Amino acid sequence: MTAQTDEAQVAATPEFGRARLRKEDERLITGQTNWTDNIQLPGMLHIAYLRSPFAHARITSVDVSAARTEPGVIAAYSGADFADEQGSLPCAWPVTPDIIIPAHPPMAVDEVRYVGEAVACVVARDRYTAADALAAIEIDYEELPPVLDIRTALDEDSPKVHEAGNKSFYFEFPVGDMAAAFRDAPVVLERTFRQQRLIPAAMEPRAVVCTCVGGEFTLWSATQIPHVLRVMLALVTGIPEQNIRVIAPDVGGGFGSKLQVTAEEVLAMLIARKLGRPV
Repeated sequence: MTAQTDEAQVAATPEFGRARLRKEDERLITGQTNWTDNIQLPGMLHIAYLRSPFAHARITSVDVSAARTEPGVIAAYSGADFADEQGSLPCAWPVTPDIIIPAHPPMAVDEVRYVGEAVACVVARDRYTAADALAAIEIDYEELPPVLDIRTALDEDSPKVHEAGNKSFYFEFPVGDMAAAFRDAPVVLERTFRQQRLIPAAMEPRAVVCTCVGGEFTLWSATQIPHVLRVMLALVTGIPEQNIRVIAPDVGGGFGSKLQVTAEEVLAMLIARKLGRPV
C-alpha cells in the first residue's frame, strides 16, 4: 500500500461519527490545571470588596480610615479614590446601534444601582484579613426607590434607575409580513410568557490577578474574551494597549457569563498601579 493510498483512505473516512479525543483531558483529570485562583506571585496582595446591600441608594458618606489601621491591611479605598481614573465599564457586546449605555463606574462614587455593586475595598496581605477588615468601613446610604417589576419599569411613574430612564434597547427580528400573518390567520392565540432568570453557574467564579512592572500590566482573568478585554481596558483606563497583556488561563466554565468587562478587572489594574504590587 502506498502513501497515496493511505491518504486517500483517510480522506474517504467520514467525519461524522468519528471519535475525537479531547486534548485537555489529561491535565484536567490529573490536577495539572492552572486556574486564575492558583496563581501566586511574589509579594501578592489580596482585595476584598464591600458591596451595596441596596438595589438603589445615594451614597452619603464613606469612611475607610478605620479599615486602614487593621493588622495586615495595606490599603483601603472608596469609589472617590478612583473617580478620576476608573472611567466607565463598557458594554462589550452592544446589541443595537441606538442602545443606551449609561455611565457605570467600576466602583460606585455617588449612587448605587444594584445589590452587590462595589462601594469600597480593602487590600491586605491575605484574603481573610481583607475580608475581615471590611467590617471596619463605615458607609451611609440614602435609600432611593428601586425598580422591582420589569412589566412596569417603562411606565412614566416608574422610578428611574438611570437619568436616561430604564429602557436600554428594543430588539426585534422582523421576518415576513407580520401584519398580514395575524390578519389572515384563522386563529390567533395570545399568551404572556414569563421566562426564568438566567444565572450561569460556573465551577470557577470571576477571578483576577494583576501585576504592574514599569508601567506594563499583565492581567490573568477567568474571562472568555481576553482580546476584547485588552482593548476595552485600554479604552476605559487610558493605559496604552501595547502596555497591557491579558492571559486567560484554564477557565472553569463561562456559559456566556464571562463575556463582559467586569469591575474587578479594571480595579485590579488601578490598585496594582497604585501600590506597585501584584494583587
